[in-house]
Amino acid sequence: MLGQTTTFLWPLKTCMFFAAFVCACGLSLVFPIVGIVNYMLVYQLHPGKMWWGQPLEDLGIRYSMTAAMCLVLGMLLSGGRVPRSKTLLGSWLLLVLFFTGIVLWSFALNPGTTDYGAILADKMVKMAIFLICLVRMGSVRGNFKVLLWTFVIGTIVIGYDALGAPQDDFADGRLNFVGGPDFRESSGLAVHMAAMIPLIGVVFMVTKAKQWRAVAVLSGILAINTIVLCRTRSAFVGLLVGGSIALLMVPRGWRLKIYSVIIVGCIGAFSLADEHFWSRMTTIMRPDDYASDGAIQSRIELWTVAREMFLDHPFGVGVGRFKDYAHLYNTGEYLYAFEEPGRVAHNSYLLCITELGIHGFAVFVVIICIVLVKLRRCFQLACEADEPHASRLLAYGCFLSVIVYLTSAAFTDRLYTESFWWVLAMPVCLERLLTAEVIEQEELEPELTPAWDPMYDDEFINIPTADSPRCAFT
Repeated sequence: MLGQTTTFLWPLKTCMFFAAFVCACGLSLVFPIVGIVNYMLVYQLHPGKMWWGQPLEDLGIRYSMTAAMCLVLGMLLSGGRVPRSKTLLGSWLLLVLFFTGIVLWSFALNPGTTDYGAILADKMVKMAIFLICLVRMGSVRGNFKVLLWTFVIGTIVIGYDALGAPQDDFADGRLNFVGGPDFRESSGLAVHMAAMIPLIGVVFMVTKAKQWRAVAVLSGILAINTIVLCRTRSAFVGLLVGGSIALLMVPRGWRLKIYSVIIVGCIGAFSLADEHFWSRMTTIMRPDDYASDGAIQSRIELWTVAREMFLDHPFGVGVGRFKDYAHLYNTGEYLYAFEEPGRVAHNSYLLCITELGIHGFAVFVVIICIVLVKLRRCFQLACEADEPHASRLLAYGCFLSVIVYLTSAAFTDRLYTESFWWVLAMPVCLERLLTAEVIEQEELEPELTPAWDPMYDDEFINIPTADSPRCAFT
């Protein structure tokens, strides 16, 4: 009977997401760059925690794993659409793989490893595989711009979710439980959004179409609003450091525009910030109040614990084990650090050296140094690239995003966060694409340059140098 029939209906948003996800997985088998976008958006969206994603839970789909498998399979099947590269991996990716090996060895070596450590080890393997795909696919200009727009769209999705967050998602006036699995607490969410702001600004500057510029502006507004709702001091410090460097290192030819964007952005941020936000931020400038601020004091005391833990275990306590070992150093003098069980280190660098040891920390530092070296090379190569002005700006934005994330990581745990490694990978992608463009131009140069004739020496076409008008950025 019709009246006794139970119909199985999904909400419209559920149907739209499921259809888009299936199409993206299918397209990634032919166009691997779609697989990159699909993986990054699913990671930022975290559909399993959304109300419209609950009806799909019974299907048992692992969205990130499915997207990653389709991406890898697409790169194997669609070799013609995978950018060619003389270097299969390169020094940075090799070190990332070596670092992943240290994580796995740490998990296997230390007795009493936990389920949390197994999750982090599995996550690091997945991240390493995706980073290989990301660097390979992002090494051409068109794909690199797609990556930037993926950050923009992901920020809009997270920012819109934060804008409509219910009161239950706030703890002590701070937003939580929004965004991907690495953004479920306020500090991680705010730091991610802070690192996205320089990349969003670059997209706004290099985009010519007004309607797409408006999309970038919307993304920036939502990012700032989310940071304000999180009221996180680590992200604020990262933005202060990044903003100071941004003012000092503005590329020639962009100074007036960038200064204007920074000023307008600051005015917008001040208009969105409320009294509660500023009451937390001003505590950074009052060292006398640190002893009475529970959050600040707990960080100081946890950092002391991390130092003692490293001295006792110079080769690391094992991935994911800081929480398990921290309580062993509670001598009664730490008033705030252990009010809650299983507290985190609140410092990515101390977390690395305590869990992975001095050797893991050394590899991590070298990974960061290589990123900074590649950024310096990006600024140099931009002069001879296909779009020198835009290339210089892209290097500038990637540099600021890295600085914001590295600074903020000193006050929160970002070591096993995927977006942290994405930001570190962006300069690697940019350096590869700029190098390929310069090599291609050098190969074409003999065809474009007329034979040298002493009578027409002044008309001889020279390869651009740092002093040529092409690289002046004026």
